Amino acid sequence: MLASKDEVRSQIYEDWGENPQSEICFAVLDYLLRVPIKNLLHITYGSLKKVVGQNYTNDDLLKAIQYLCGERMNLLEMNFEIIENDENIFMLSKEEVKIAQETGQLIHPETGKLVNNFKQKVFVYFQPGSLVKSIAQ
Repeated sequence: MLASKDEVRSQIYEDWGENPQSEICFAVLDYLLRVPIKNLLHITYGSLKKVVGQNYTNDDLLKAIQYLCGERMNLLEMNFEIIENDENIFMLSKEEVKIAQETGQLIHPETGKLVNNFKQKVFVYFQPGSLVKSIAQ
């Protein structure tokens, strides 16, 4: 298991080489280790885009995020929420989202009712993965 920032950087470079994903992953790693974990409980795609800057395509960023969420790296943990309005935000399990994607229907986690147009109401966010937590200690 990777145990230090340098080991993580080496693994990223080994996996991505000179591709843009290396630089994106390095920027995200630096961000995750620079900001206190308590301030990283709700990282959005938009905030990651700001962290890495405008020099990369959405496709490059998405590939890097997918890699950072994967078992090999586990720097980011993906989570889901349904936002009905500013006051009504509910966490969704990965299993609930998976079932909704497979069936085309999402059952509200609190009311048990079918959510209309759920794709417009479900959002992804990220938290530091276990690797970040172990390095940051």
